[in-house]
Amino acid sequence: MAGMLPPIDLSHLCEEFARLGDELQHAADEGGEALEPPPQVLVTGMTALLDTLSHLGASSPAAFAPAVRGQLGSEPELMLGHGLRFIGDLAALARRLDQAQAARAAETLALPLACWMLRRGVELETPELVVNAAAALANQLREPDALAVLHGLMSEIVEGVSPAAIHSDPLNPNRPWRLLLLNRGIVATRSHRTNLMVESFQAICEQLPDDAAEFFREGMGQMETLDYPPPVREVMERYYRLWCADQRLH
Repeated sequence: MAGMLPPIDLSHLCEEFARLGDELQHAADEGGEALEPPPQVLVTGMTALLDTLSHLGASSPAAFAPAVRGQLGSEPELMLGHGLRFIGDLAALARRLDQAQAARAAETLALPLACWMLRRGVELETPELVVNAAAALANQLREPDALAVLHGLMSEIVEGVSPAAIHSDPLNPNRPWRLLLLNRGIVATRSHRTNLMVESFQAICEQLPDDAAEFFREGMGQMETLDYPPPVREVMERYYRLWCADQRLH
């Protein structure tokens, strides 16, 4: 799956999670290492969760939450949190086995799981793993079309992050909300889609004003280093002049 966007599909997610679990169990057996929890325990838990979600028979936001509460006796946000923990635990096992590629592949699954749930009206209360997954995918992708699709998924995450997560730990430079908005701006630029740049840049200006000047300064540096199309340069220059060249007081 390296360099490819994962489909927003629970069946594919389940198959990939099981494949990675088998791969890690094989690596542990070969190395004579006993893993806790065993990968199969995580695979069983994740398979049961995804199977339950896929058989709810509710795909609209209006119907999904009542179905989860009525059939499962739980809140949708808790179900998403459980799934993300399974993914995080599998990635942690991979790192313990020095299986860096498997760890990245596991973490990538956080993005399709989150998007599948967000499309059904669920709020993302713990965005860190999902934000990291989007950033890792951005580093792997090269084609502007694929980056434009990733931008769309990142925008779904932006819309679905809970207010509590947006406002938590505001002074931490590594807080997921800040990284998500900045990374989405970079992805928009690399997609060469000026409309996506404007959308993402406006969000940075409005929600991360303390970061805007440095972001556009670095962006202009990239325009000089890399051969970006003129329309892309024009948008970046417009925001650079607004935040840096005009030396406005904020």
